[in-house]
Amino acid sequence: MAKLIIKGGRVLTMTDGAGEQRADVLVEDGKIADIAPDISADAEVIDATDDIVIPGFVDTHRHVWQTQLRTVATDWSLFDYFVEMRLSYSTFYTAEDAYLGNYVGALEALDAGITTLVDHCHILNTPEHAEEAARGLQDSGMRAIFCYGTFPNEPRVPMQVPDDPGWRHKTARELKAHRLSDSRGLVRFGFAPSEAEAMPFEELVAEIKLARELGAGAISLHAAMGSYAFDAHVVENLKKEGLLGPDLLFVHGSAFTDLELDLIREAGAGISATPETELQMGMGFPVAHRAHAHGVRTGLGIDIVSNYSGDMFLPMRLALQSTRAARNAEYEARKRAPSVIEPKAESVLRMATIGGAEAINMQKEIGTLEKGKSADIAIISTGAIHMTPSFDAVGALVMNARPSDISTVLVNGKIVKRDGKLVGVDWPSLRSRFAASANRIMDGFRTVDIPATAEATRPIMPHLE
Repeated sequence: MAKLIIKGGRVLTMTDGAGEQRADVLVEDGKIADIAPDISADAEVIDATDDIVIPGFVDTHRHVWQTQLRTVATDWSLFDYFVEMRLSYSTFYTAEDAYLGNYVGALEALDAGITTLVDHCHILNTPEHAEEAARGLQDSGMRAIFCYGTFPNEPRVPMQVPDDPGWRHKTARELKAHRLSDSRGLVRFGFAPSEAEAMPFEELVAEIKLARELGAGAISLHAAMGSYAFDAHVVENLKKEGLLGPDLLFVHGSAFTDLELDLIREAGAGISATPETELQMGMGFPVAHRAHAHGVRTGLGIDIVSNYSGDMFLPMRLALQSTRAARNAEYEARKRAPSVIEPKAESVLRMATIGGAEAINMQKEIGTLEKGKSADIAIISTGAIHMTPSFDAVGALVMNARPSDISTVLVNGKIVKRDGKLVGVDWPSLRSRFAASANRIMDGFRTVDIPATAEATRPIMPHLE
């Protein structure tokens, strides 16, 4: 790997108590070798004068396969999402579609300065889908946890689905034994049970035990989704079974009680808040700051690019401003006004970096800029109109920055984006192939009787109006 110096940047290490500093960052053998005001070495120099240098963002929850379906979920409720995405669009995905969704989706994340993501992958219609979806992440150069999803999609296009009813668990074992055997590799094996609150509890227990037997880096669980919560009390039940642990990553969580948050903290488990989904789809206010106040390891996630942009900037702002709005409303209800605004912007930048790393137990490797950690780094230009001037680096990132401001990205010391362009990606050619995939999926979707599917599905969501 190349030895390089990121020179003269406005460095935010994201270590506790550290503010902005003018410094150089030395990268060697994929690691951060030094951070100091003026480093001299025989190395490639990246001029970061006036740029902001941060650890790469950590996206703790994304269904990467949905990249072909951008904009279809713009006005959806969670019920719409379940009917149209989970029961309809997904049934037309071939293994090649799964590859392209994951490959292009991971490139989108890298382009936006996200160097690590947790892929909750529930598009595994066949064993080949699992193989190809994982390969898509690997080919991108992204650092990721591939959470193997067991949700039983029923394909509507010809494909070879094994007759064995236990094939999903068998395929998980095979994928871990071969393609994702390296527990220290860039793409690591994780697990995503079918639906933690909707599946029979004994099946959830069995899948968590399987995930741990296979050494899953993270076990991703949708839970406590506001008014959609199934009253499953999954956290308390897992505690009773002795199954709460630091490998569990609870996603959404707006309906968690204080007791449940305390149990999650005690277990060392993590929470991924996805503010755009929670605010749009009736899942309650994002739990992020409330969870953090309980001492829970808390990160942010983007969730679905079938609806939202694939960058971390808007989720940070929404998590911050929705919490501020809720707190300000408490003052207003008492006919008072706040003299101090809380929380501060740094809180969400932390969740998007080291907080996310903590939520997936990778804080010793990534999430901050420190000697010995992996060189997962994003460099953000302040040269655009909307970034000039940038007196406060944290404020600039949380309140003003856009993906187009990401000039350079490194993963494990390797430059994957340079001078504003992804390295080694022929986008015009890839775009043509990707668009053909998206159009074919859409053509299939148009043949589905959505009203009939919705009518058959309503009974599983009794709180709908």
